[in-house]
Amino acid sequence: MGAPERAAQRHLCFGCSPDNPLGLHLEFFAREDGCVGTRFTPGVFHQGYPGMLHGGLITTILDELMANHLARMGYWAVTARMEVRFRKPLPIGQELTFFSRLVKKRPPLFQLEAWAELPTGEVAAEARAEMMLRK
Repeated sequence: MGAPERAAQRHLCFGCSPDNPLGLHLEFFAREDGCVGTRFTPGVFHQGYPGMLHGGLITTILDELMANHLARMGYWAVTARMEVRFRKPLPIGQELTFFSRLVKKRPPLFQLEAWAELPTGEVAAEARAEMMLRK
């Protein structure tokens, strides 16, 4: 078995795998209110405009968080639809916090919302998604 085949067998998720050298290495935690969260400190290679976290990475983190939220409940789901609203720039070099909440559970579809908070606690980005169970 060659290196590509061995790599394909490992879990190399861009968002959460500790084995992906190019990934975000997100770790998740649950709150008592049922929300799931993650923290991320973006570096200079994560910026779009100078000093600001790239919007595509913000979207990726929100998406990864909502999928992980469902995985913690025992559901393996993929994103069917997602809408993101960016309210304020997210700075690089500072720890940012992201949270998700289950809005509606109706397998095979689930609705979730997620948001990104600045170090001050102010909401800087919001997402709503419809997730669908993997077949």
